[in-house]
Amino acid sequence: MINNGNVQPTLSAHDKLKRQYSSARNNLVLMLFLTAVNIVLLFAESDYMMLFSATVPYYSLIFAMVDQTGILFVPGIFITIVSIITYFLCWIFSKKHYGWMIAALVLFIIDTICLIGVYILIGDFSGIIDFLIHILVLYYLIVGVVSGAKLKKCPEPVDMPQECPVEFVSTFETNNSVYKRMADLDVKARVLLETTVLRHKVCYRRVKRTNELVIDGYVYDEVEMLVERAHALTAVIDGHTIVAGFDGAIKSYILLDDQEVAKKTRLY
Repeated sequence: MINNGNVQPTLSAHDKLKRQYSSARNNLVLMLFLTAVNIVLLFAESDYMMLFSATVPYYSLIFAMVDQTGILFVPGIFITIVSIITYFLCWIFSKKHYGWMIAALVLFIIDTICLIGVYILIGDFSGIIDFLIHILVLYYLIVGVVSGAKLKKCPEPVDMPQECPVEFVSTFETNNSVYKRMADLDVKARVLLETTVLRHKVCYRRVKRTNELVIDGYVYDEVEMLVERAHALTAVIDGHTIVAGFDGAIKSYILLDDQEVAKKTRLY
């Protein structure tokens, strides 16, 4: 993006908030999908259970199925169906109204409290991993609520006119990012995504705890983190902005001037 002759090798505040909010929505639908998978596995009498899922719809169905008196059958089925539908509506309508993300957060807080109650009820405290995963889901939903609230106050960036003075274009094209160092191509690295953009080889990779944006063998941007969160690594080459990053859920991507040129679904 061109802005008063200065090229900023980072996303705008609005774009960052938009990506964080999108990441929260992606995690919400992932949680909903895994919850549905758990219900299918339950009917299939499988011993497996997916984490990163909701407790209330799953255990409501279990209580309905094991109750021999039949008293809990209808309420259990009702709670399961209503919970799934409510989460689905939160995901659908949160695209335009972040208030639905608040509703999803409240529901999952209740779900986490119910998770603790279930383990206390059955006297089994081995589900610490399930509890920690619930905290992770809560984190993503909280980030979504905060990002949604800030987006309401953060104006969307306005593109400058395409016709620019010749002097301005010349300054823009020479104001490229300076690389940090040569990339160590011998080090053990996990290539997350790579492509060729404008005859430049772009590689987005992870080396130990550091994610790097490597262009033509040089590291232009990097971020170190133990657990990968949504992020974007940026460089300006030949007057074009190249962004590589992770949406915080399942997708790695490479952008050229805000246009997606490569993407890859990640399972881990």
